[in-house]
Amino acid sequence: MAAAVALALAGTSLTVADAAPAAQERSTNPAATPFALKSWGYGTRVQGGQAPAQSGVPAYEVIGCTNLAGIDKTNQVADVALPGLGTISGVKTRVWTTRSGGVVSSWAENTIGKVVLSDSPLGTLTLSAVSTTAHAFHDGSGFKTEANTDLARLQFKPPVGPAMDLPLPTPSQPVEIPQVGKVIIAHKKANTSANGAQVFANGLKIRLYQTGSVVRVAHAVAQIARGATVGVFSGESYAIGGNAAGDIVRLGRNPLMKMPCQGTNGVVRHRELGGLDLGGQVVVGAASSSSVGDQNAKRAWGRERSRVASINLAGALQVTGIVGQVNVARFGPNRTKLKANTRGSTLGRLIVNGETRTLPAQGLEIPGVAKLEPMVTTRIPGGIKVTALRITVLDGTGAVIELGNARLVVKRLNKIVH
Repeated sequence: MAAAVALALAGTSLTVADAAPAAQERSTNPAATPFALKSWGYGTRVQGGQAPAQSGVPAYEVIGCTNLAGIDKTNQVADVALPGLGTISGVKTRVWTTRSGGVVSSWAENTIGKVVLSDSPLGTLTLSAVSTTAHAFHDGSGFKTEANTDLARLQFKPPVGPAMDLPLPTPSQPVEIPQVGKVIIAHKKANTSANGAQVFANGLKIRLYQTGSVVRVAHAVAQIARGATVGVFSGESYAIGGNAAGDIVRLGRNPLMKMPCQGTNGVVRHRELGGLDLGGQVVVGAASSSSVGDQNAKRAWGRERSRVASINLAGALQVTGIVGQVNVARFGPNRTKLKANTRGSTLGRLIVNGETRTLPAQGLEIPGVAKLEPMVTTRIPGGIKVTALRITVLDGTGAVIELGNARLVVKRLNKIVH
């Protein structure tokens, strides 16, 4: 049964881990601003088809929620293999924040020297010098965004004959290669309001007909928002996560709810997911995730919560009412006091081979089926995280299912100097 469970998990949303790339961080005398800033980017992501459902993200870099301008971080890798598809070379992501005059900005940029896709017996597709930049900013009059994607060369080499230069795609005119694929230059997705701005610059999207995979190239995201008076938030909740083969193939985080840097203004945001039948071996009941955060002149507080109605492993193991919740508040003189706990986290009923059992705080191992670890809690700087129930499938693969996941950090706002 355990092997069948691992195979069922392997068919769900997967992420192939990357080799650890080199990362650099530098600061240009960071200074506090009245805005919450965040940015991130990566080189490529492969989804669907015969490739892993969700591939790794080389040269991933991020500036987490901050109100500081003058942060500058870079991550780069020389060469990365796309399993079953090809290679990418010279991948670099830079994320940074600036304040110049009256303009406060959040930036993200990804550049790739070359992408070679050779999955098809019909030929090889090469993209050269791809770059994407995302820019979200406040210029004194309001929030605004900019985004740009560049591609220097698009080339296709058939099995026989010379390589052919193809016309570069535009947002209205993708380039299609018969029987091979379609190259789309993705337009920006931007949102602006009186309270903030966010821009996703998705770079290029390539649909490969032979495998059914979609390759996203050069991704960059930048955010800026007002509303951070005491602290900046960072956190997320997701009902289902884990990995299906040790540390190599990870399950997706679903349904994922992320906390905005400035909080949610006291409004509960939530996402829901219907029941899942993973190959008849793992049946997961309805799941949900929610975030709420608020702050005033004296206090910042928030909550992340996720819930799974039930999980059933081939009838041998059933657990109901799985809830993971974290609560964090920052307050006191200079906002130096912090409270963080997991109140609200619960587990319902445990049934093993039709018999109701008690799950001890130290966990329980069911021979030949699974190892159960309840309320896996970790204190982290500025907050706390919890997994309500971790299930390790005992078939030798190291397959793990994590249910009821929540994490929240409330960092003290850096003092603004005008």
